[in-house]
Amino acid sequence: MKRTLISVFALFLAVTVFAQDNTLLWKISGKGLKKESYLFGTLHMACGEDFRMEDKVKVAAGKVEGLVLEVDLENPNNLATIQNLMKPDPDFFKDFDPKKKALIDSVMKSKSLPVEIFDQAPPVVVLSLLTMQSFACSDPTNIKMMEMELKKLAELKDKPVAELETPEFQINLLNNLFHAEDLYNYLKDSDSQVAATKKLVAAYFSENIKDIEKLSEEMDYLSPEGHDKLLKERNNAWMEKLPTLLKEKPLLVAVGAAHLVGEKGLIKLLKKQGYKVTPVLD
Repeated sequence: MKRTLISVFALFLAVTVFAQDNTLLWKISGKGLKKESYLFGTLHMACGEDFRMEDKVKVAAGKVEGLVLEVDLENPNNLATIQNLMKPDPDFFKDFDPKKKALIDSVMKSKSLPVEIFDQAPPVVVLSLLTMQSFACSDPTNIKMMEMELKKLAELKDKPVAELETPEFQINLLNNLFHAEDLYNYLKDSDSQVAATKKLVAAYFSENIKDIEKLSEEMDYLSPEGHDKLLKERNNAWMEKLPTLLKEKPLLVAVGAAHLVGEKGLIKLLKKQGYKVTPVLD
């Protein structure tokens, strides 16, 4: 279940160009901060053979006194909450086009996913399973979750973890954003998802922001309103919490890479609030 929720967000690592600096690690200073903090854009999941953690992230982790995540899914209280929220949506396909439903059923079966899963679990679970499949890992049991790997770092051992959101918020957000029509749009082009995901993974681990932006534009199965709710509105909500957290102690803030860039991204929002945000290139 921990992997299920985290992997959902790998679908939504769409970014827009912010700068020429190819880095996903940024230093936060100024505005009265006694010590520097860091902002790190994550890819929530990756195949074991592709995954790596840059040394500069480990160095930053050694300088901070705590970690900030969207949600700490290893928190026992969160796990219990997630299990209670794993209920099917009986109206997910209500009034849905039968021909489109038939295509969904066909593609699901071709992916060895039972169509009855919608009677047993919420849409967010199906979305997670499809996301995992799009990574086409050589060993599906060897999937790395970046947030969990961050917590394993010796540099972060025994340091406290703060959260920007609750699991209830994240699950309800995705369930409300992802409708039957979005599932149809995703599955009708499912053959191209593996190639697109591989390109996205390569762009991420090379920290190539331009390529990530280009690939993100092709992931258009969510409406513009959906993207705003997924990214911009959450960024604004986080900016109401981050100043207080950053003032207390130096932190490594690790969130999906999509949240860092663009006019409404955290880098620009932090700068607008008076912080100095500089790229960490090595």
